[in-house]
Amino acid sequence: MNRAKRELPPRNIGAVTALFLITAIGISADSSKLSGEVDSKGLLDLLARQRGRVVLLNFWATWCVPCREEFPDLSRLQKAHGPQGLQVIGVSTDFAKAMPAVERFLSDQKPSFPNYHKRNRGDDQDFINAVDKGWSGELPFSVLYDRDGRKIKTLSAKHSYAEYEKEVLAILK
Repeated sequence: MNRAKRELPPRNIGAVTALFLITAIGISADSSKLSGEVDSKGLLDLLARQRGRVVLLNFWATWCVPCREEFPDLSRLQKAHGPQGLQVIGVSTDFAKAMPAVERFLSDQKPSFPNYHKRNRGDDQDFINAVDKGWSGELPFSVLYDRDGRKIKTLSAKHSYAEYEKEVLAILK
């Protein structure tokens, strides 16, 4: 009895391969919740691309309890006022070795706004000066920009949703 070896038709192999590739691409595309890294120049470029929108730039870290506490309010703020022209942008200041914690935090939070990581190499003073020369590095720290890209206000320490909303609405109008 001679049995022929059964093989999948070529089109099925192609479909299985395509499904595998699509799945792999989807997984790799979603593996990082960060939109990228920024240094002082990258931060200024990022802000320049936001012209026409009110920007709330928030600096945070996973080890900072007040940062973690206010983070959901920033996401809520983006959802509520994004249609009127608000763009919240987060920047993690965690060290590179804490990147797994940053990824877990963002995965858990599912923020409605992009988040970047402060590049660890380079001159920290240049970065601070690009943000605000008066910033001593405390967290959380937020900067509000108007639609023309002008810095309007800095907000140091944790703020409530109502406090952020009041500041944002004053600039949106």
